[in-house]
Parts: sequence; C-alpha cells; structure tokens
Amino acid sequence: MNHRTHALAGLAVATASAFILTACGDPEPEMDAGGASANAATEVANQESPGAQRIDFALPDLAGEERQLSEWDGDLIVLNFWATWCPPCKKEMPLFQDTYDANREDGFTIVAVAVDEQTATQHFVDDFGIGFPVLIGQDDAVAIGRKYGNRIGALPYTVLIARDGTILDTHRGEVEPADLDGWLEAHL
Repeated sequence: MNHRTHALAGLAVATASAFILTACGDPEPEMDAGGASANAATEVANQESPGAQRIDFALPDLAGEERQLSEWDGDLIVLNFWATWCPPCKKEMPLFQDTYDANREDGFTIVAVAVDEQTATQHFVDDFGIGFPVLIGQDDAVAIGRKYGNRIGALPYTVLIARDGTILDTHRGEVEPADLDGWLEAHL
C-alpha cells in the first residue's frame, strides 16, 4: 500500500473510533461558554419528541416473533435502545429490571431494543436475568431510534411514552435512579 492508502485507512479508523466513543457513553457535562450545552442532542430530541405520538414499529423478539410496540399501548413505556457491548447500557439494566419487577402490575413496562445480534443479546438477557420484552433490530433499531429523535445514534437512548402514546421525554446516556424515579412519580 502506498502512503495515501495508509493515511486514508488511518483516517477511517480514527473516524469510526470517535463515532463509537460518542455513541456509547454518558452525556457530556454542561458547557459554560455562552450557555451552550454539550448535551445538545438531548435538547434537540426533547424539543422535537415530547408531545408527539409514539411511532409504531415491529421488530423480532428473542424467539424471532415480530412484535409491535403498540402491543403495550395502555402502559407507561420506557423504550430503551441499547447494545450488549455498551458499558452504560450494561450498567442501567439491573435498575431497569428492578423497576420493571416493582411496577409491572401497575401498567408499566420496559421495551428494550437491542442494536445487536440475536445470540449476543440472548446471552446478555440470560446472564442479567432480564424479564421485560427485548426486541432485536441492528440497523433497523438505529433507524427507529432516529425517528424517536436519536439523530447521532447514541447508546443508550431512552424514550418515555405515556399510556396514550404521547412521548413524554427522551434521554441520551445512562438512565440514573433519580431519572426513573422522577418519571414514575410523575406519570405512573
């Protein structure tokens, strides 16, 4: 390979690495320059999505059966886009499972959309003891996330959907206990 080919390959690797680091991590802290926020993607999503009706979609579950988001109409839904290789995604799953167990009888569910392959997702679900619905989408999941305001493909990305299908909130990055508690207190 010539020098130009090596340079292009290096640039491609650097670009891909930057995207992966940006797409899977905690939201950046607030910037203080001019009141701008480094968490602008969340702000844009919050301006576009809340108040809008949820978008119905179909993706396969772990058994390969197509499932529609509308199956959970009437419940308060936490729609979470995640991946098995994403550290913040792994960290929030026990919180999601505990919250699901404590509130599922009250009309609450979590629908987790894995941006991953079936085998890795199944192992993750088994290892973590996940009992809430898990759908698998890879590229389709990324496209659905974009329709919900996740323009940059950040993971994890969470959408709170009211019982009537209204989008109440979006959240880029790891969901903390205070976030989830606040949502449940206000909407359950």
